[in-house]
Amino acid sequence: MSTPDTGAIATKINALIEEKWRHQPKPPGNAAIARAIREETGLSISTGYLWMLRTGERKNPTGPRLQALAKFFGKPAGYFLDQDITSEDMDLATALRSSGVRTIALRSDGLSERSQRAILDMIEHAREIERLDHDDDV
Repeated sequence: MSTPDTGAIATKINALIEEKWRHQPKPPGNAAIARAIREETGLSISTGYLWMLRTGERKNPTGPRLQALAKFFGKPAGYFLDQDITSEDMDLATALRSSGVRTIALRSDGLSERSQRAILDMIEHAREIERLDHDDDV
C-alpha cells in the first residue's frame, strides 16, 4: 500500500463530499457533514477534525475516524490510505461484491469483443428502462 501524501486524503474526501451532494447548489458545511456522519454511522468525527482532513492539515485518519468516513461514504478504509486507488477502482470493487455483477463479468470473459459489446448494449438498455442514470429523477 502506498504512503498517503498530504493532499491525497483531502482530495478524496472533498471529491466524495462533492459527489454525495452533487444535486445541491453546494455541499453543506463541515459541521453539518460531521453531524451527518455521526447520525448515519453512529461513529464520531468532529467538525474540526473533518476540516483538518479536508484542508490537508491532517493526512492519516485512523481508528474510529477512518471507520466513520469509510462507512459514511460507502468505501473500504483502504480507499483513504492508498493514493493509487481511484474512485473508479472502488466503484468497480463495490459493484463486484454483487454476485450478479460478478457472474456477468466472469461469464463474459473469453467472449469476442463483438459479443461483449452486444451484452453491454443490453445492459445499457436495461439501465435506461430502469432510469438508473437519470439525474433529473432525484
